[in-house]
Formats: sequence, structure tokens, C-alpha cells
Amino acid sequence: MPAPWRSMLYVPANVPRFLAKAAGAGADAILLDLEDSIPPDRKAEARAALPEAVPQVRAGGADVLVRVNRPLGQAVRDIEATIAAGADGIVLTKVTGPEHVRLVAEMLAAAPRPMVIFPLVENAAALPFMEAIARASPLVAGLAVGAEDLAAEIGAEADDETIQLAKRQAIIAAVAAGVPAYGTLGSIADFRDAARLRDLIARSRRAGFAGASCIHPSVVPLLNEGFAPSAAELDLARRQVAAAEAATAEGRGSFVVDGRMVDEPILIRARRILAQARE
Repeated sequence: MPAPWRSMLYVPANVPRFLAKAAGAGADAILLDLEDSIPPDRKAEARAALPEAVPQVRAGGADVLVRVNRPLGQAVRDIEATIAAGADGIVLTKVTGPEHVRLVAEMLAAAPRPMVIFPLVENAAALPFMEAIARASPLVAGLAVGAEDLAAEIGAEADDETIQLAKRQAIIAAVAAGVPAYGTLGSIADFRDAARLRDLIARSRRAGFAGASCIHPSVVPLLNEGFAPSAAELDLARRQVAAAEAATAEGRGSFVVDGRMVDEPILIRARRILAQARE
């Protein structure tokens, strides 16, 4: 299973100029899109582009996933093409429930290389099953709510509190299933206001998200920075862990660092920060 992706960049699979830039964008994962960014009459063309697109965008070291279509007929063709192209996994759109994930996992089991599934929950009927979706297969590498599709179904705005609630529920469901949750507590479609994006990303990380996707390369550095531990966090975590070792030798389970009481829950977070930095 890959380390949590801080940044995931969507790229239409059939647009050469976007593909040419993707490898150098610095994203942890490139999500080649066969779905929403591809017109209906260009789906086959985009699918046929995968054998060249996958190695091209992988050249920068990113994991490469392919976002596949619904309905089932298109999805099967997309998944077969994704396997043949040697991608690292698929973005499974409009997931209906755990059985949907298991059926796709069955297809991926025949792949010549290990592949992962990244499910998107994009309709209200699937929301109660988010934990089951995240637990459905060992191939599941994370969980996210597709805000735009869900908002359109509900009749809400994509950054409304209703959608934020669904995203927060996804965090809890993902953690319960032992996989990362991805997303932000608002839209990052407007990439021009870097200060606003930095604040949004910081709030989203505090909420428990491990990373997020974007559609413009200029957002990638902001995601990489915002979803990585800061120098101050790393310094504090190192000192907390070191102090814990000294306290244990003295038979104490709690102690003070920088005027703040530290015990096991604080140490869990400190160890997680240090592990994230190593990854």
C-alpha cells in the first residue's frame, strides 16, 4: 500500500500538453481522468491514450491512478485498459457500496502488478456505508467524498456545511477502517488565492485529512507543504518522544514539554508526525 498522498493531480488522459507538464508538477499521485473532464464522444480516445500516458506522467516518480467511468459497461473497459497500461490503481467513481469495491478488486486481482482502489463516495445513498466501503478490500488505499456530485444531488453548494459534514464523517469512517481520508473542507477549484488555499489546507489537515486532489499544477506545492509536518511540529515531536523515553526510565507515564502535559495520546500524534516525515 502506498504512503499517504499529500497531493493528487487530476489530468485529462487525452490532452498532450497537460500530460507533458504533469510529471514535473511534483504531485505524489497523478490521477489520469477518463471521466468528467472527457467529453462523451472522446471517451474511447482517452482510454486508448493510457499506454503512453501512464509511463509519461510516472516519469516524475508519482503513483499513477486512472479515474474510471460509470456505468458498468464503460467502467469494465476502462479498468481493463488501466490494467493493460500498467497503472498503479484506479479511482472508483460513484461507489454504491462495499460489494461494488469487491467486484472491482476481483478484476484487479488478475493484474500483472499490484494495484490499489481509491473509492469516491459521490451520492447520498452511499454515505451510510463509507466505513464498509473503506473496509471492503485490502486494495482500498483511501477514501474521499466527491463534493461536486454529492452537492448536485442534494441541491447544496459544494462548500456548504452539509457537504463538510459528509467529509468529516468520511474521516471517521476511513480511520475506523485503517485507511487515509482525502479532501478539504471547502473548494480548491479557485487556485488564484494562495493565502486562502493555505488556510483551507491547514484547517483540513487539522480535521484529519491526509492529503487532497486538485486540478491545477499550481496547487500541488501548497498541498505538499500543507499536508506535511512543519519544522516546528517535527522539533516538538522529537522532543516529546525523547522526553517520553526519559520519563519511562523513571517510571513516569506523563511529563511536561514546553509547559504542556504530555501523555500517551499526545505521544501517538508525535510518533505519527515523525513517521509521516520519514515517509
